[in-house]
Amino acid sequence: MATLVGEPAAPQGKYVVLDTTVGSTRSVIVPQLSGHQGDAGRIVYLAIKDGNTPHNMDGQKLVLKAKDASGTPKVSDTMTAVDSSAGGLVQFTVPAQFYQADGPYSTAYFELRSTTTDTVISTINVSFEVLESATIMTTGQSEVYNNAMNNEMEKINASISNQLQVLQDQVSNAATLAKTAQASLDALVAAAKANSFATLAGDNNFTGNNHFGGTTTIENLSSPTIDNLKSTLTNNINAVGNSVSSQLAGKLTVTENWTRNYTLGGAFTAPQGGANQFALSRYKIMDGLSIITGRGDIVVNSENEYFEGTITLPWIVDNADTAFCQMYWDSKGDFTYALPHLGVWDKTLGISMKGKRNNQTCRLSLVIFTVDR
Repeated sequence: MATLVGEPAAPQGKYVVLDTTVGSTRSVIVPQLSGHQGDAGRIVYLAIKDGNTPHNMDGQKLVLKAKDASGTPKVSDTMTAVDSSAGGLVQFTVPAQFYQADGPYSTAYFELRSTTTDTVISTINVSFEVLESATIMTTGQSEVYNNAMNNEMEKINASISNQLQVLQDQVSNAATLAKTAQASLDALVAAAKANSFATLAGDNNFTGNNHFGGTTTIENLSSPTIDNLKSTLTNNINAVGNSVSSQLAGKLTVTENWTRNYTLGGAFTAPQGGANQFALSRYKIMDGLSIITGRGDIVVNSENEYFEGTITLPWIVDNADTAFCQMYWDSKGDFTYALPHLGVWDKTLGISMKGKRNNQTCRLSLVIFTVDR
């Protein structure tokens, strides 16, 4: 075990006291935070105090921010229970991602935050370590973890949905204008065919009160009113068509539809036959932004517990883009994961995985938000 920096935290029954008045250069050792590699859902009971006075936790939460022994950042706000708000007694559940790299955490502190303004009220430095597991051969590379990512993606999805709804409303309104203009033109043509207008070559019967001022030459009779009306209607129809084309330009277009123009590598191979083989599509959803989606079956084969498969895409992506994936398989109760990662200005998508598989056909779903390149 490593020698941790700081003074041991004072106990209060099953709770560990965290004092908000401790200076920023001091740290307290919290053994309850320490665990072995592979620990998941470790519950730590905390008593928050301002000196000797319990800190009221109404409208406040705890956020644990840290860098593990490998320098990988971890963030979690999983304060899962408040046993006594007035007494400052809470339960904090530490996710499994905090117990990957063995060794003492280089930096770790709790932020006391307001749940309404998200401002930081106080910070408390803590010391703890991850002990090497006696049974796990390797935990793989420590992962950057921030459980606020899902909340941000929900905001992105909501924003895209709102933009799509606005676009649908605009297209619907433009279609209504086009139908109205076409109906007016059809009525005008029908009236002309029914001899409702005077014609040069036919017999015309004027039944109303008509006044012709000045000299009227019948051979050169013209109708500027009708000509202007036709011109106006034609211009309106053209304007509606241009409006629809402008609204749809560069939006909701399929640039590549369900292609299998990719290469599998690492632990991934293609299944032999079958209609549900993995395929990719690329959609342009707005100027400068596209979505790459993929779904279908691939074969996973690895004798190692931790391994990686690769997909060489037909398009260039970058690690500044955002990628999500989900692998469906029978986990048999074991903890498994599938984590995508992108290269720098490259076509390669890597997926780091846990849980060895012997030529197992698995269902893969993939989403990548990328800029146009």
